[in-house]
Amino acid sequence: MTDALQNDQPIVYVNPAFERLSGYSAAELLGRNCRLLQGHDRDQPGVRELHQAIEQQHSQTVTLRNYRKDSTLFYNELTLNPLRDATGTVTHFVGFQHDVTAREEARLHEDQLHGQLTSTLGQMTDGFVSLDRDLNYIYLNAAAARIAGKRPEELTGHNLLTTFPESEDSAVVQATQRARETRRSHTAVSHLKAFGRWVEATAYPTEDGVSVFIRDITQQRQAEEDRRSSEEPFASVFEAAPMAMVVSRLSDHHYIDVNPEFLRASGYSREEMIGRTPLDLKFWDDPLEFEAVGRILREQGKVLNREVQFRLKSGMLAQTVVSVVPVTIDGEACLLTLVRDITSEKRARQQLEESEERHRQLATELQRTLDLSLDIIATIGPDAKLISINAACQRVLGYTPEELIGRSLLELVHPDDQIAPHAVGADTLQESAGDQQGAPIYQSRYLHKNGHTVWLEWNATVIPDHLQTYCVARDITGRKMAEEDQAFLAAIVQASHDAIIGVTLDSTIRSWNVGAEELYGYPAAEAVGQPITLIVPSELHVQEAEMLRRTGQGERLEPFESVRIAKDGRRVPVLITASPILDAAGRVVGVSKIAQDITARLAAEQEIQTLNDSLHQQLRQITGLRAIDQSIAASANLHLTLSLVVDNLCEQLGVDAASALLLNPETLALEYTALRGFSSANLQRPSVKVGVALAGQVALSGQPLHVPDLSTVRFSPEEHNLLQHDGFTSAAYYAVPLITKGKVVGVIEVLQRQVLPLSSIWLEMLGTLASQAAIAVENVQLFTELERKNLELRLAYDETIEGWARALDLRDKETQGHSRRVTEMTVALCQQLGVPSEKLVNVRRGALLHDIGKMGIPDAILLKPGKLTDEEWAEMRKHPDYAVELLSPIRFLRPALDIPEYHHEKWDGSGYPLGLKGEVIPLTARAFAVVDVYDALTSDRPYRPAWSGERALAHIRSGAGSHFDPHVVEVFFQLLQRDAPISGTTEQSPP
Repeated sequence: MTDALQNDQPIVYVNPAFERLSGYSAAELLGRNCRLLQGHDRDQPGVRELHQAIEQQHSQTVTLRNYRKDSTLFYNELTLNPLRDATGTVTHFVGFQHDVTAREEARLHEDQLHGQLTSTLGQMTDGFVSLDRDLNYIYLNAAAARIAGKRPEELTGHNLLTTFPESEDSAVVQATQRARETRRSHTAVSHLKAFGRWVEATAYPTEDGVSVFIRDITQQRQAEEDRRSSEEPFASVFEAAPMAMVVSRLSDHHYIDVNPEFLRASGYSREEMIGRTPLDLKFWDDPLEFEAVGRILREQGKVLNREVQFRLKSGMLAQTVVSVVPVTIDGEACLLTLVRDITSEKRARQQLEESEERHRQLATELQRTLDLSLDIIATIGPDAKLISINAACQRVLGYTPEELIGRSLLELVHPDDQIAPHAVGADTLQESAGDQQGAPIYQSRYLHKNGHTVWLEWNATVIPDHLQTYCVARDITGRKMAEEDQAFLAAIVQASHDAIIGVTLDSTIRSWNVGAEELYGYPAAEAVGQPITLIVPSELHVQEAEMLRRTGQGERLEPFESVRIAKDGRRVPVLITASPILDAAGRVVGVSKIAQDITARLAAEQEIQTLNDSLHQQLRQITGLRAIDQSIAASANLHLTLSLVVDNLCEQLGVDAASALLLNPETLALEYTALRGFSSANLQRPSVKVGVALAGQVALSGQPLHVPDLSTVRFSPEEHNLLQHDGFTSAAYYAVPLITKGKVVGVIEVLQRQVLPLSSIWLEMLGTLASQAAIAVENVQLFTELERKNLELRLAYDETIEGWARALDLRDKETQGHSRRVTEMTVALCQQLGVPSEKLVNVRRGALLHDIGKMGIPDAILLKPGKLTDEEWAEMRKHPDYAVELLSPIRFLRPALDIPEYHHEKWDGSGYPLGLKGEVIPLTARAFAVVDVYDALTSDRPYRPAWSGERALAHIRSGAGSHFDPHVVEVFFQLLQRDAPISGTTEQSPP
């Protein structure tokens, strides 16, 4: 690729193939002009054409002489194409290079040979003419032009007969025509009046026409005439001899006499020969051969029939047979040389050999062509055995030609066919070939070499006067199988219970099987020839026409359901498949329609659909019941569960509205708990007293109630308005009681603006849903009772714990009210620290019981007003362990042990009883430690008055990181700032 926008159009891209072709690397080529490859050899036509294409900005293909990096010459064919941008400006030229060195060298060699041939023909003294098949001049050399008296260009392209019409009957023209027609060489001597010359011409057939060698023998003919008139005695000897003869002196080998035949054959005149030697005239092509003849003559006294090449005056070499015998003429020893020109014989022999070779090649090509034939081509001898067979026998029968030649065809005939009338063997073929009425065609089965059956179709002929039979066999196994398939298909079509109909493109019924007769009621005789609309409902005629149009275009339609009309008028549902019918050329000639009666299938599908709907209904019922069960098991929300019940009532039973009423045992009234299908004005409905209204009657009787038409029932004005508002004044009504353990706990009502389908399944489903609702009511009542008792138990526990805490405060009067205060503050602080709400109950219990272990401390130590001794302090530090011993046996108080056991541990690990450090100390214990110290410092003690809040907080801040968790301290300070009452004045003990 070159850049067309730069002055020198440098190379900007080359591919690896170009690098391999030129020998240059891409780096050596980029930025340089392509003329680098021509070197100094730039004066080439291709280069000029290339420059012109670049200037005119068009594509061009040229052949260039280029030179690789190592200076070796190569030819390449370059196709140059301009590349343009969006504005049409040529920006680059792309060149596609193709190495054509071999092609160009072959062409140059051919040109060189042609030049050499033309030069040789131009230097010949004899004329040479090349004619095409129509005898038009293709080429003639200068000698031929001189004989004709014209320039070569005046004759080239013109016809021999039209150029010289008067020569049409000459022997030369006739010889030329015979050579063209017989494809053999012909020689003739003729006097061309138009040219005024005697010529001897030899015409040779060529592939493209005829070549003619012409020798001007005018002077020779004239010399012969002169000699014949002056040397009549001598002429009687020499002229009568059909062989060229010449007499030479033995002493110096000079010619002293020569007969006309020799002059004619050699091309010399008598004057040119007399007095000269063979070496002077360069007769002998090989001088050594001349010496060999002389040696034989000296040794044997004569030379008989020795083949020698003589060079004629024309320069051509003549193949001759020479005999030399000594003679004496006028007392002088001479040599009589007899020369017979066998050039034509040699040429004829060579041509015969070439002809035989061509025939051998033609025979080989013919055999190769026969071997390429898909048909078996064989020759059968008079003994009914194969003489020849082509290679197709191996493809068709599995045998090679060598395996079959010499065998009878009958050996290969299928055993079942050998005794059949149509069995084809050599005898049958020979008899049929001799039939003057025309060779019949035979079909028979043969056994392949591998054992399978092959069908062959034979034809044979006999050439008159020949004893051989020539036959051709075609493999028709595929056709036979197709015929069998067609027969099978026809049998299937006739046996099918489906209607199979063939229709032409103009919608005429062409075929009508038994299945069609059974389905539509028309016998084939009535249906064939009728339009297909005979069985198509009128409303489907347009659809039928569109179907024929589409299949007529070769489209195969997917199966579709439709309706057809039987002979008795029945509408028959059918499944139709339509396909185009193609002829051998692949053209659509009709439509094949297969119709299957789907009446039974549709009925079955309807039944399946009904069963499926029933199954889905049951599944929905089960799913609804499962949802209610899950709601009962997972939730104590009775309203939610009853809402699911009334939803399922409306959905599963297909009613317009449903409601659930619960009995209030205190007021003996039914209260509406869940409603569906009523307007918003009806959602707040008044309660119903037991025994009053329809629902009250059901609750009182404990039995279901069915009212087919509510218009027959008297309602209060308020109830009537409610029913009228929703359009239920004439609705059907059904109600069932909700009963658990023999007691009515509520009522289920359903309303339907149409007649209720009171089937056993419907009533069973209603009863099931009512039972689920009753179970839900019972479960909620049980759960409520259990929750109440659990709450009472928890209150009892908490009251007991608070009693223990008050007992501790009463025992330790210095800390009276301490447990209550620290409990409230600890719970608040733990909430701020993110302790889960469900764990705060254990925080509260642990805070209340934080000093429960002091019950194990003797009063003498616990109530001692003065300073404790080390032993007493050791005993006092055991109270966390006593707390564990007291509380751990109580299962529900074990989660509350963290504060009683660890509230004296310190952040730096210096606390007791275990010396825990950092976050190993439970978070609730760390929080309680801060609150406990703060409350202790801000409370009056016998040994000191209460500290102010600011002083106590400063003390706690100073202990952050040693005594207390720094984070807990920060949160505690935030809590005091947020909740002022907690950080207010210290609560005093009551007097």
